[in-house]
Amino acid sequence: MGHRKSFWIDKLRREWQMYQSFRAVVTLHKPEVVFVLGDLFDEGEFSTNEEFTKFVKRFHETFPLPENVPMYITVGNHDIGFHNNIKTGSAERFAEQLRSPSVQLLTIKDNNFVLINSMALEGDSCRMCREARSKINNVSAILKCSADESCDMNNYDISINHSRPILLQHFPLYRLSDAVCSEPDAPPLSEKYIPFRLKIDALSKEATDDLISKLKPRAVFGGHTHYGCLLHHSYNYDNENVEFFEYSVPSFSMRNIFEPKFMLVTTTPDAYAANKCSLPRETTIIITTVILLLATVWFTCRRRTFGRGLYQLRKYSIVK
Repeated sequence: MGHRKSFWIDKLRREWQMYQSFRAVVTLHKPEVVFVLGDLFDEGEFSTNEEFTKFVKRFHETFPLPENVPMYITVGNHDIGFHNNIKTGSAERFAEQLRSPSVQLLTIKDNNFVLINSMALEGDSCRMCREARSKINNVSAILKCSADESCDMNNYDISINHSRPILLQHFPLYRLSDAVCSEPDAPPLSEKYIPFRLKIDALSKEATDDLISKLKPRAVFGGHTHYGCLLHHSYNYDNENVEFFEYSVPSFSMRNIFEPKFMLVTTTPDAYAANKCSLPRETTIIITTVILLLATVWFTCRRRTFGRGLYQLRKYSIVK
């Protein structure tokens, strides 16, 4: 959180909540890798280079990890701005300081992951979009080669085993609104039926078709909407069916939703299991804290009263 949109007390409170929550998650679940799906910063899009460097430092302080646990990050619109509002150098500094290129293919224990900059899928001829299209085509060629025994992986700068990838990005795939979302943590009715602005609230149909036809993911994870959503997708390209589930991961900040969440995902090259985990509501934390404080005060007062009574009893016995 920055100083333009938030008061310092609120900023301190929210970041402390996320710090404590993240430490608890890492301590309890001991993840082997952590993925962050964008919007790390509330004011990254219009921060100066000096402010942005401070934001990055605070981000790593708020979400610390053991040295052996890597973190991979996709960029969000609050980090660099929407496509038409990205300032010169904003995308480059994010990619450099957070080690987050526009398109990234990762292989972890034979599981393939593709991380994508959603704002680079606008479909125009901007340099960022051209670079992303080129990288997506290259990743597609690598994935196809891994499925073809006659293909020589030495022609590429990475060697992978065949496994349909898991796609991670900030925007959800093409959908007209959140009306199709029926999860318990889906948006409230006041927001659920608001039409999406394509390329701002979700990817366009053209960008979605291009991604799915080239990458053929087995699962897709996105964020952006702050709320949860689970959708089943089915496509057919060249008589090949491509089916998968798309997960919209809710916000991790109590500033955005009452009950923040994160996804705990276990994967093998051929299967995966996704579990949505909730953090306590802020009201629950406050009520629990008040009860514990009252119980502590009551116990302390009782102990002092009991101690004074015992002292008087002993004194009386000596005099008598």
